[in-house]
Amino acid sequence: MSGQTAAAVFTGTCLCGAIRYEARGAPLAVNHCHCVQCQRASGAAMVTWAMWPRAGVRIVSGEIADFESSPGVKRSFCARCGSTLFWRREGGARGEEEIDVAAGTLDASDLLQPSEHIFVKSRRRWLPLCDGLPAYDEYRPK
Repeated sequence: MSGQTAAAVFTGTCLCGAIRYEARGAPLAVNHCHCVQCQRASGAAMVTWAMWPRAGVRIVSGEIADFESSPGVKRSFCARCGSTLFWRREGGARGEEEIDVAAGTLDASDLLQPSEHIFVKSRRRWLPLCDGLPAYDEYRPK
């Protein structure tokens, strides 16, 4: 990402506008997730997530609702319109300092550059992967 993007403040909103948020600086990572939980939560074949440190993301207006989709994993959404907004891990050793933002809710999502596909073992077979990005059955190997 460019220096301009690193200094940016990304803003976003849910479909109805009840929730507004901001994310400061460049995201740590951007990926396309094909897991079944993301498919069911969004109603789409995949969700593109942009990850920030939690300290860099704040709700500007409105109040999110949370759902624990699996042990230690919270998905946040707008209780009014249902828009998927955030994904975060709670109380575990992996990733609890980070939060994923649903890229489609960002006002300037075209500034993001996805770098990978994850959980492609759950990919809808009618959605071809033709962007040349690395694709992993689950998370990116460490």
